[in-house]
Amino acid sequence: MYDIVKNPIPHSGLFTSPSLETIQQLIDSFPKSHQANAHLVFMFTLNSCHDLVEENILSKEIFAQ
Repeated sequence: MYDIVKNPIPHSGLFTSPSLETIQQLIDSFPKSHQANAHLVFMFTLNSCHDLVEENILSKEIFAQ
């Protein structure tokens, strides 16, 4: 059943997969002058991943109810 859909989000084996909470804590540890930009990129990335899942997985016929 796992192979019904392909994960549209790219993955790199060169990096770990920290939790979203861990990423936010890391951003909070940056100098204040860098935090706003880091949060902006983080949210852009979350929204892009959300859109990829919506468009490539959740919109598929197998998930239609």
